[in-house]
Amino acid sequence: MKQVMQQPGDHSHWQDSLQDWLDGELNPADSAKFEAHLAGCADCQGSLTQFEQLDEALIDAAPALQLNDAFDQNLFAQIDAIDESKRIEARRRLEQEWQQQMQALARNWRRTLAFVIPGIIGGIVLAVAMMSWLDSSGITNNLVAQGAAELGGRSVDYLRLGITAVVGGAFGMLVAPWLARLAD
Repeated sequence: MKQVMQQPGDHSHWQDSLQDWLDGELNPADSAKFEAHLAGCADCQGSLTQFEQLDEALIDAAPALQLNDAFDQNLFAQIDAIDESKRIEARRRLEQEWQQQMQALARNWRRTLAFVIPGIIGGIVLAVAMMSWLDSSGITNNLVAQGAAELGGRSVDYLRLGITAVVGGAFGMLVAPWLARLAD
């Protein structure tokens, strides 16, 4: 919305605002000011009459627009062609992205597998080495003896297996983030 620029003693700003007012481009406050001025200004009322007559003459002079009988048919054919070409392009782009993602997944899978298998083997080796150290230090024997006393004599092998699994799992959890960073 345009604003009316008021300058004392200058009537041209009202003339400039007349077309803006006719086109509805003045903000409500300036429109109200202009309408108040128009009510008491014979010059602006005369200009308004001239503008209205000019608008009517232009409308009368302009030929009536008529659409070709095939206009709708041609328009819909163009819309269908645009839609089909966009669908084809979107399908091509999606298939290309899918192929790229599948290739990246295959590369990452092979790389991850190449690091995970040695990591699992390394974790098992570390767990067995840790268990050997714990056995030689007597910690495992104390844990197994204490657990066997509470659970019964037959549970000694299960307790050793459980301790090895816990230690192996702990090493696996420590090694897994490192291997994941290597795989990326």
